[in-house]
Amino acid sequence: MAYTTFAEPTNKVAATAGKDYLIYVNTGTTEANPTWTLVGGQRSGDLSRKADEIDASDKTSGGWKSTIPGLRSWSLDLESVYLAGDEGAGFLEAAFLAGKQVHIKFEYPDKSYVTGWATLTECSLSTPHDDVATLKRTLSGAGALSDVKKGESHEED
Repeated sequence: MAYTTFAEPTNKVAATAGKDYLIYVNTGTTEANPTWTLVGGQRSGDLSRKADEIDASDKTSGGWKSTIPGLRSWSLDLESVYLAGDEGAGFLEAAFLAGKQVHIKFEYPDKSYVTGWATLTECSLSTPHDDVATLKRTLSGAGALSDVKKGESHEED
C-alpha cells in the first residue's frame, strides 16, 4: 500500500537544511533580464554581512566602550565539487580571469532570494589525492545586496 499523505507535527521545527540554499550567477547580458545559472556541485555557500566598527566612546561612558556601525560589506564564500563542463563554475572562472564583476543570486529554501554584484577575490582549485577536486570562490560584494524578493514556487499544485 502506498501512502501519499502524512501527519505533520504540531510543534514543527523551523530549522532549514543548508542543502536547500543555492547560488546562481547571471550568465545573461543584462541585469534587468537575468539568465540565472546554478553553480553546480555546491557544498557550501556562506553569506557574510559585516559593518566596520567606529569607536564612539567618550570620557563620560563610565569606562565602557561604545561603538556605532560604519561602512557595511558582504561576501560569499562558495565551495563546490569540481564538475567538468559546469556552466556556472566556468562563468565564475572566466569572470575572475577577465577581472569582471558578476551578478549573483543567493536563494533561500522557500525560493525567496537576494541579488548583488560581486568581485571574485579568490578562485582556487583543491586536488587532494584521497578526495574529490573542489573549487573555492570568494565573492566580495560591490555595493549593497538587494532586499529579499519573493521567488516563484516550483512545487506542484
